[in-house]
Amino acid sequence: MKKKITLSILFIMAISLSAAFGAIGQWNTGDPYIPCYYYQDNYTYPATAINPGQIISFDVPSCPPSKTIRIGGPEEEEEAKNSPTYEYECSLSSDQGCCIDGGFIAFCVSDHNNIININVTTYDAEGNQLESWGLFSSDSCVLRPVMINGRRTTRFEVHNQGRTPATFTTYLDYACCYDCRKKVGLPTTILYPKVDIENFAVAGGTTVIKDGKLLTNLALSPGTQQTFVQIENRGMFTQNDTRAKFEGLPEGVTVSITPETQKLKAKKIGTYSATFTVGPNVPSGKYQVTLVAYSEKGVFDKITFDFIVP
Repeated sequence: MKKKITLSILFIMAISLSAAFGAIGQWNTGDPYIPCYYYQDNYTYPATAINPGQIISFDVPSCPPSKTIRIGGPEEEEEAKNSPTYEYECSLSSDQGCCIDGGFIAFCVSDHNNIININVTTYDAEGNQLESWGLFSSDSCVLRPVMINGRRTTRFEVHNQGRTPATFTTYLDYACCYDCRKKVGLPTTILYPKVDIENFAVAGGTTVIKDGKLLTNLALSPGTQQTFVQIENRGMFTQNDTRAKFEGLPEGVTVSITPETQKLKAKKIGTYSATFTVGPNVPSGKYQVTLVAYSEKGVFDKITFDFIVP
């Protein structure tokens, strides 16, 4: 019971401090660029028994060099429960010192009525010792920062210097700081309702879409297959940038579309060659894929069909 209370207090302190540090930053949700965004994660190491004289080493998880992070919502803005979230492409900040604390390590010993002498030493990526501390009473926890003087803990060693075995558990609450740029997606509204997907067919085979209507699915076996996409400009004005793409393709399937863009005059149809390559390791199944006609300014038309790998 004592251990649970102690651990609860430690994590309340950690969360409070992390929230305080995470709130620091001159940016607002939705900004195109957010520097040094404080991304928090946690990890629990398995309970470990250590004998007298034994030394056990543990690695601290490293920060991924890049990741996609959704920023916003009630977690970022407590006053606005319905505030929007935005997707950002983030790369690890070159100066992790901007993380301020970097998170916390909670080290707990759970042996009852034992006289213990446990020493914990932390190291940075170059193998330099950062700090060392000891535990001398059972059912106790120690909370220490991951960042020490601007250097990040990447490994820690546990040394049982006592005369009796001990069991310990380590809880890691760590932070990585990223420089994030807001992903710019195409507008979801149809900007030009008179530019439509007209046809989509396999060369010498199945017609998937005809006259803008979905007829059937697209089934492709591993290998390469050529298809054709046609986009029609039914409007009165020339569209200088008309493109086609496929969204939702399963991993291992690629498509090459030529030409990349076309100028479509009024009442004209543009034809695109779309060559699919299905890798040998793509799992069999049915996938929802969307054919999109678009320009860099927005979406013209989209049709979703079943993509089947036999």
